Amino acid sequence: MRLTDHTDYSLRVLMYLNQINKNATLAEISRHLKISRNNLIKVSNQLSKLGYIVSNRGRNGGISLHPKTKKMSLKEIISNTEESFSIAECFSRQKSTCTFLHECKLKKSLSDALHSFLDSLDGTTLDSITPNSSVSLV
Repeated sequence: MRLTDHTDYSLRVLMYLNQINKNATLAEISRHLKISRNNLIKVSNQLSKLGYIVSNRGRNGGISLHPKTKKMSLKEIISNTEESFSIAECFSRQKSTCTFLHECKLKKSLSDALHSFLDSLDGTTLDSITPNSSVSLV
């Protein structure tokens, strides 16, 4: 199982905002996390739509973490930011060409593994994985 770069960047942005506990510009985040501004625009748009961050316009604008996000589970965050959990062709909504599809037990095993992976993240919050603010990201 591999998460997309989008989900990886989303988690990093949320951790950074949680750590600094204030507004940050996309330029600042890009510099600290070494993520392109274009990717950050996409990530921040989705995180804002999900209500995980707050966008502030104007001279002192930027983005900040919504307080409720600190206590959210990684399972919830990843489930909402990951585009697809199609870990094999048979999981896809597209027509599968697998010849074993009708008699296959692999899909159930992979599905069980995926659910175990996500369930293992249910008890872990964003707050619990964020390094202390005393750690410098500069």
